[in-house]
Amino acid sequence: MNGNETRMEQQLRASELSYRRLFEAAKDGILILDVDTGRINDVNPFLFNLLGFSRNEMIGKTVGELSPFKDIESNKIMLERLQTDGYVRYENLPLETRDGRHIAVEFVSNVYQVGDVKVIQCNVRDITDRKHAEDEIRRFNTELEKRVVERTAQLEAANDELEAFSDSVSHDLRAPLRRVLGFVELLQRDAGSSLSKTNLGYLTTIFQSVKKMGNLIDDLLAFSHVGRAELQKEELNLDELFEETLTDFRADTKRRNILWKIHPLPVVRADRALLRMVLVNLISNAMKFTGARAEAKIEIGCVPGSDTEAVIFIHDNGAGFDQEYADKLFGVFERLHAQDEFEGTGIGLANVQRIIYRHGGQVWAEGVVDGGATFYFSIPK
Repeated sequence: MNGNETRMEQQLRASELSYRRLFEAAKDGILILDVDTGRINDVNPFLFNLLGFSRNEMIGKTVGELSPFKDIESNKIMLERLQTDGYVRYENLPLETRDGRHIAVEFVSNVYQVGDVKVIQCNVRDITDRKHAEDEIRRFNTELEKRVVERTAQLEAANDELEAFSDSVSHDLRAPLRRVLGFVELLQRDAGSSLSKTNLGYLTTIFQSVKKMGNLIDDLLAFSHVGRAELQKEELNLDELFEETLTDFRADTKRRNILWKIHPLPVVRADRALLRMVLVNLISNAMKFTGARAEAKIEIGCVPGSDTEAVIFIHDNGAGFDQEYADKLFGVFERLHAQDEFEGTGIGLANVQRIIYRHGGQVWAEGVVDGGATFYFSIPK
């Protein structure tokens, strides 16, 4: 019996010693309060060092009697809350230490049973560094929001200037081009019979160059408008949109031997006018670069396997391109073929990329020199 008591006492002392070590070494402040009076019975070193008091100065006082806690609710109210709820918590309690430092703490009080006695334990966690970090993040976010507003205003102003410039280009350049074309036509009609073959060739070159410049201006304006136009998204049946787009090329297809292979296509949500511009550009390219083929083959379909986006491809058996330079395809004025080999302004694919990016998709291409090309674009479902 005495042996059992001795072992129990040893276990109890070991448990108390273990608790005491944890209490003394804790990196949070700990207060032990009397459940009836709310007065401090014990305090660990972390807390009295944090507040700048000695242990003796804190023992026997209520929490509210200590100057750092002067703004906390009264001892009576806190005890009533503890007796009712068994729990009191202050998320962000500002304190002023004895040496005048301002800190923030998380203050949590619990009532728990120790044998036949109830005690109150208060845990005080220093969150000053965390609060400083949170305040810094809030300050940074406020500053960031301010900068975003400022940059957005600057961008809107720049877009307005660009739109004004585009309109000016459209008006100021097209008028003289029309006059040049008009006079060239007059010369060809009125003086054509008296001009040499060489001079007639000069007039033809001038006429073609001016028309090319007009096309370039139109394409640049279209590229500018694509970036500014507001998207008007709707449910689009791609089968119907492709069929409608192909009618634009009916006159050209009648004079050529083109084998079309069009697979069933999905429904997507997109801006009808802009997506139609994408299809026109890609189909036009496929027809242009298969122009030298006795039998052109153009295949249109959807890559299977994605639940989040529709990936459309347009494949042709035309001139193709060197895959090493694929990244240049979608740049403004970038061309992988000579102008005298294939006509174009070098803006069509840049427009395609811009439109697809605005829809949240991607565009890419695969090709082999003289082995055809495949252009892909994705539209999120």
